[in-house]
Amino acid sequence: MSGLLVNGLLVPVPGLNVIPPASHGGPTWASLGVDDYRMRPTTWVRAIVLHTTKGLWPQHEIPGSGPGGSAKVVSDFWRGDPTHSAAQLVVDTDGAVACLCDLGRIEAYHAEGSNPWSVGIEMYQLGDGGVYQATLDATVKLVSALTLSGATVSGLFPIPAQIPGGVYPGYPIARLETGAGNSRVNSGGPNVVGVYGHRDNTSRRGRGDPGDPIFDRLATAGFEKLNYQVMEDLAVGSHRQNRLNERDDAANFSGSRLTGDGVCGPASVAAMRRQGFARWRDVV
Repeated sequence: MSGLLVNGLLVPVPGLNVIPPASHGGPTWASLGVDDYRMRPTTWVRAIVLHTTKGLWPQHEIPGSGPGGSAKVVSDFWRGDPTHSAAQLVVDTDGAVACLCDLGRIEAYHAEGSNPWSVGIEMYQLGDGGVYQATLDATVKLVSALTLSGATVSGLFPIPAQIPGGVYPGYPIARLETGAGNSRVNSGGPNVVGVYGHRDNTSRRGRGDPGDPIFDRLATAGFEKLNYQVMEDLAVGSHRQNRLNERDDAANFSGSRLTGDGVCGPASVAAMRRQGFARWRDVV
């Protein structure tokens, strides 16, 4: 059966060829090395971190589909590499998605401080910086399924479909990492929810990780662009939480009120769904 492994269940995603982990019927290579993961310390998965396998910039799009087989190469490399690093998902040159573990239960070592509460997606990139169209298209479908995008299959995690807006400034979001050198602190941004790049997570990566094209495609697919650098996500989120409180009051809801901290967490998502909204951006 094809599908993403989420909290013990395989979930098919229409339009995606998903290779399940070896533990659930996939090939033996579809797995993580024992030193590249641990069990999650939290049940609240709140972020998707996008990567390219080589992190190269400039980056160009290659029309069509590639030959495939690259996800196996990446997975084999991670398991044989003494460095503790991997991601839960790899998107191949032909658009196939390799799911290497349980996305809800397993923390892979891909984004430092953000690891405990994020899912990492690696898009295969060629040595000349190229990324196949099939890889980008499949990644949009994959991220749409994982987040509250309003797609046919969406909301596998309570993650709002929002991405960093504006031009990449050349440095990470301050709530994810501050300082440099010996003073560098990668906190992982526990209040940064949504979809962002490895470049937004740390100064150790650059513009090509994951590059601009994937964010352009996500925006076209309806993902909301917000300026995380100036905490626009929290300001917008606080306004929406207040609106949900008002709607709950009008409906005589007797449960807890949202705090108005702006973080679209499980309580905000529950209120959003209770009020009939499929996407966070639709809360008015």
